[in-house]
Amino acid sequence: MNDPSWFESWFNSPYYHLLYRDRDQSEARPFIERLTRHLQLPPHARVLDLACGKGRHSIVLANLDYDVLGIDIAPENIAQANLSSRPGLSFAVHDMRTPLSAEPFDAVLNLFTSFGYFDTEAEHQAALHTMAQALKPNGKLVIDYLNVDPTLAQLVPKESRTIEGVHFEISRKAVNGYLIKEIQLVDLKHHQSHTFSEKVALFRKNDFERMLEPMNLSIEEVKGDYQLGPYDPLRSPRLILLVGRK
Repeated sequence: MNDPSWFESWFNSPYYHLLYRDRDQSEARPFIERLTRHLQLPPHARVLDLACGKGRHSIVLANLDYDVLGIDIAPENIAQANLSSRPGLSFAVHDMRTPLSAEPFDAVLNLFTSFGYFDTEAEHQAALHTMAQALKPNGKLVIDYLNVDPTLAQLVPKESRTIEGVHFEISRKAVNGYLIKEIQLVDLKHHQSHTFSEKVALFRKNDFERMLEPMNLSIEEVKGDYQLGPYDPLRSPRLILLVGRK
């Protein structure tokens, strides 16, 4: 966990995509359709999918006739995403902590807990600054994050899985304001073993309010699940923030 770039090595690994193989376009589509209707995004609106992974949300957005740019820090993700690129759908390798050189967007989407990865407040603020500067004056930012209290209450400390000849041993714990997941795996087919980790800050709604304040952004709505149901801090599975300029 001393490597500040854990997310680069893990997200570039084929084992990451094997472990989370159920996260595909069919899983993403209902939420994206519901979200874009709620945001009332006009046809051909410009949308930034920030930390897009292999592009599952970006592809759904483009199929809904939005003009989409997906960015991700992992070159392997972007190489895979680029197989789906076409007019109106493009991808680029980019670190969210660095400002983006692009025309502003009608919406910036940061989905499926693709934030909170960094060691310092300054890095998280830098990422939020990138989101803020990418927005048009009336644009909307959506941050889809884990909901801390139910996540911790339902935490599974240890878990084992074997998927396509790869055995995963997964442990989870909360340490110093972060949720830490350690992934030890044995690739039985290739006789290899690897250790990866995930580290996500345990940010609550008030933490986001504090961090968004310097960006002149404020939370306008909070939703608690992918059906955009009401938010309950003790029960909702997600913390979905709909953010606009003050």
